[in-house]
Amino acid sequence: MDDNNSVEQLKERLNNDIGDIEAAIALGNVCYDNGDAPQAILYYRHALDLDPTLSSVRTDMGVVYWRNGDISLSEKAFREVIARDPDFGQAYVNLGHLLHKAKNNVMEARAVWQQLITNNPSHETAGKAREMLWETAALIK
Repeated sequence: MDDNNSVEQLKERLNNDIGDIEAAIALGNVCYDNGDAPQAILYYRHALDLDPTLSSVRTDMGVVYWRNGDISLSEKAFREVIARDPDFGQAYVNLGHLLHKAKNNVMEARAVWQQLITNNPSHETAGKAREMLWETAALIK
């Protein structure tokens, strides 16, 4: 099945059932992969309207915002995930990257990564947070 057929099938599913959260997420992912930020945000937003507790979708939306140059919206999305789901490690990693790369705030980025390690040292993303702490250590004056 080619991408166009799968997208059309997903749209048909969503048109037949506006509550088909899996179709909305899948369409958001396809749009994200194709570099279509506005459409990805539309489908992710719809999925979050159906279930605001979807940490992975909100984190993906934050990444799309960042890719689209909407730094404040991206930061807000990552912070909302951390507030709602403090065990969702990828939001800490992404927020730290955003603070470091997009906002040039190494100290706050390091604090976010350290928060993940302190709160959940065995989380699968804690290793990435440790790596980022090590890589940015020389940037602290």
